[in-house]
Amino acid sequence: MRPRPTILVKLLVAFAVPTAVLFGLFAVIAHEIARDRLDDELGARLTSVAASAATQVRGKYLVELGPGAEADRGYQNARRKLLAVAAATGVRLYVFDAQFESRVDTADGVAIGTHYYQAELDRDELGRVLKDGATVASVTFTGDDDRTYKAGYAPIRATDDEGAPIVLAIAAQAPAESFELLADLRQNLLLWGAALVAAILIATFVVAALVTRPVRQLAAAAARIGEGELTAPVVVTSTDEIGRLAGTMDRMRAQLGERDARLQQMLAGIAHEVRNPLAGMALFTGLLKDELDEDDARRGHALRIARELGYLERVVTEFLDYARRPRPELGPVPLAGLCAEVAELATPEAEAAGVALEVEATGTVTADHGQLRRALLNLTKNAIQASTTAPRLVRLTAGLDGDRAILAVANRGAPIPETALPHLFEPFFTTREKGTGLGLAFVADIARDHGGAVEVACGDGVTTFRVILPVAGPEARA
Repeated sequence: MRPRPTILVKLLVAFAVPTAVLFGLFAVIAHEIARDRLDDELGARLTSVAASAATQVRGKYLVELGPGAEADRGYQNARRKLLAVAAATGVRLYVFDAQFESRVDTADGVAIGTHYYQAELDRDELGRVLKDGATVASVTFTGDDDRTYKAGYAPIRATDDEGAPIVLAIAAQAPAESFELLADLRQNLLLWGAALVAAILIATFVVAALVTRPVRQLAAAAARIGEGELTAPVVVTSTDEIGRLAGTMDRMRAQLGERDARLQQMLAGIAHEVRNPLAGMALFTGLLKDELDEDDARRGHALRIARELGYLERVVTEFLDYARRPRPELGPVPLAGLCAEVAELATPEAEAAGVALEVEATGTVTADHGQLRRALLNLTKNAIQASTTAPRLVRLTAGLDGDRAILAVANRGAPIPETALPHLFEPFFTTREKGTGLGLAFVADIARDHGGAVEVACGDGVTTFRVILPVAGPEARA
């Protein structure tokens, strides 16, 4: 059987998991929105710087510069102006042509004609700059120093005339420092998310404990009531729905106790009212039998009446024993001695039926000696009566199997009908012409009160009843 999820698991699934997922989704969305806004803002600032710097240089002078012309006055003048803008804005400025080769760069050591591979990656954006005169921003990229950068591009015309042709492009490049702050934000979101999940888990565990503790108490109380323990009250610890349920269970316990007490009184009254006339009839039947001669036919009738009265006495006794059986008084029970007692008690009936008894037992179990003997004796007598196939033998075995004790009674005879197997341990169910149907129910209740169970198996002409108990007693199984 698959284990059912506990209340704690259900609370985690209902609250902790959705909250963690929603917070994670919120963190991702917030991070991406912040990144997009910062990216757009940085791009707008850099394109603005690039457009402003483009007005400081004349494209017709720079486009004619070739490699090694760094000493040219026009180059020096343009670089000085760009350096001033770079110093004021904190960006790197560089001018390049349509082949992505440098004309002026504010970075030291960049010669005329140096190829800008990073700008070449923005070929599509720069096509709009050089052809349409648009100002555009690049995507962010990682530089050689592993920092994140972004560039803004603007066109440079040949002259100041608005309609002059576009001959060069200028780039304003700067590290995306705000993205480093964004990384800190992401780390903080992760930390806060972890803290939130931990807080939810702790709160879920606390709530689950507050909810499940009274539920476990109610379950234990229900188990006690089911076992017939009707004296211990069901403790009410709250005024909520669980508290009202506990109050209802306690009223049910009290009502069951009252009904059980009335039943006990009724059974005692019935036993008294039935046993008194039975005792009188048995007495007078004995007197009648003694007054009749051995060869008198009426003596057989008297003997039959005596047998039937004995049967009625056993029926009354079985009803009372089943209804008034006390809770087990546990103690160490040597299985060898127990089985020897059972065999000794069953020997007269076995000899009368021509059935041999065989006993094999070892080990010790914690149980109620009297009740366990009663259960085994009941099974043994049933086996003697059912032993109809030669060799007529009943085997009584007992031993330990790990933390279990297995007590088995086997006999050879007609198998139990398949239709009867599911009902064998139900009270008042019997396949015999004479029988109360309480014997096997009595055995099953004794095994259950000891924390065990009864099994039956039929095969190869052998019927075996097995009583399986925990070695250490019912508390070990709880």
